[in-house]
Amino acid sequence: MSKSNKRGRQRWTRRKFLSHVGMVGGAAALYETMVAMNLVHIPDQNSGPIQFQPGRGAGQSVVILGAGIGGLTTAYLMHKEGYEVTILESSNRLGGRSLTGRKGDKVVENHPTEGKIVSTVNIDEDQYINLGPGRLPYHHRRVLRYCKELGVQLEPYIMNTTGNLFQTEKAFDGKPVVYREIQNDTRGYIAELLAKVTNQGALDQELNAEDREKLLGLLQQFGSLAAQPNKYGSRTDYIYEGSTRDGCADDPDGQPTPNVYYNCQNPKDLVLNDLLEAEFWDHRFYSPMEFEWQATLFQPVGGMDMIVKGFERALEGKVKILKNAPVNGIEVTDRNVTVRYGRQGKVTADFCVSNIPCPILHRIKNNFTKDFAKAVQRTTFDPSCKVGWQAEERFWEDNENEIYGGISWTDDQIEQIWYPSNGYFSKKGTLTGAYMHDENAARFGKLPVKERLAQAKKGAAKLHKEFLNDRIVPTDKGITIAWQYVEHQEGAWPSWVGNQHDQQDYQRILLPDRRFYIVGDQASTLPGWQEGAMMSAEHVFDLIRGEKEAVVPEAVMAPNTKRVVQGIRATY
Repeated sequence: MSKSNKRGRQRWTRRKFLSHVGMVGGAAALYETMVAMNLVHIPDQNSGPIQFQPGRGAGQSVVILGAGIGGLTTAYLMHKEGYEVTILESSNRLGGRSLTGRKGDKVVENHPTEGKIVSTVNIDEDQYINLGPGRLPYHHRRVLRYCKELGVQLEPYIMNTTGNLFQTEKAFDGKPVVYREIQNDTRGYIAELLAKVTNQGALDQELNAEDREKLLGLLQQFGSLAAQPNKYGSRTDYIYEGSTRDGCADDPDGQPTPNVYYNCQNPKDLVLNDLLEAEFWDHRFYSPMEFEWQATLFQPVGGMDMIVKGFERALEGKVKILKNAPVNGIEVTDRNVTVRYGRQGKVTADFCVSNIPCPILHRIKNNFTKDFAKAVQRTTFDPSCKVGWQAEERFWEDNENEIYGGISWTDDQIEQIWYPSNGYFSKKGTLTGAYMHDENAARFGKLPVKERLAQAKKGAAKLHKEFLNDRIVPTDKGITIAWQYVEHQEGAWPSWVGNQHDQQDYQRILLPDRRFYIVGDQASTLPGWQEGAMMSAEHVFDLIRGEKEAVVPEAVMAPNTKRVVQGIRATY
């Protein structure tokens, strides 16, 4: 190892490394890194039951605004501590953005040009489609714990398979390419190029002779490179010539391999120029490698709303739940909070916990302190759209595709297709035929519902031609949702994008305005995840019962929404 390299490594202190992790990935990435380095002890409450004192809340009351996951978790916790709990829910159902579409369900949007739109889910009674959250990472210990406590059965959710597809009009003649071919051929070419520059001495200042040989050995295995003596006989060249990591090609007679005559044959590798032209890395191709999506993931058996139903069972007869009770006034004092709802409804409680999305909360008449009101007003939400389809045939599982779960990606506006992680080999199934973010979601959501379905079919057909066959994928069994227009929601998740006030606003909504508190993923380091909503509920629960000091450390940063929600390495 050269002296210059030693000096370079010494400059990277642990503090400097963690500082850069925080700048790039935000608070969530910093916390995860510190946990991995054993610098932070994960509190017991993240992996085990909370220790309750059932009588501590006796004689005190709390009113919870909104029955999303954050509100339901808060109600569950407060009741166990002995508080008298009332939930005011503005819609006719519980769950908020945790929405599973079943036959006959309604999706209500307040569209900017079409007015009020009511779409009816028309899939078969034995089918469902998750229109909100659809997966639970293994390291989201709270949500897994609550599922266990509530009796919610889980099964594996497949985030990625090597048989999934990527499609772009920029390369590959516009045809979809199997994920593993892109992944492994890219790795092979990168390894070959790095091996070449290593052999040419370009890294001699960075590596001594021993390290250089170790690196070449690593690259040979990493990229599946073939080794051969170079023409001068001085060093070994490492060349990428394709690999059975991509799959198996046909034998000389055109028959699939392996067979009794031939082993698995190396398929033809993709051309490097095509891989570069595809720019696949800009379309969430590597999202499955981000911590939030690494295996193993889970999903509730029968639909994500099983978690909501679990809370309903646990709260039934113990907590007062009022549906169709929109809040229209909030008055906070140092002693209590009075909430007005509906036409003449009114409730006063010792504490108030709001699960209402901040873009809606700030429009409700209130007497918040100036700094709290400003933080609520500036906490905005991002758009997101989904399209769900019922397919009468599971064509993605046929001999041509061999896809069993996971996600296919495209640079079309639909962005991705999710395949079901259950019901394998059955006759039919449901797919998330589009999941859009940011500008794609904004443009798509402005379209009338009929046009949304038409465009979603057209985009999905670039990956699977069966989408254009109405017998296989019936248009009348499609359902579309634009979360930015959904009644009582007006967005998919909080938009922490690095604006100059984000850190200040995030820190402010983590603390109460006198006896008024905010929960939900909007007040957590995991926007867009149910774990974040539960995390915030536990935070507020501990604040109210005095288990946590009402102080936010100065180093706390707003989360990087694009990384946490989309797996995009956006930086502030």
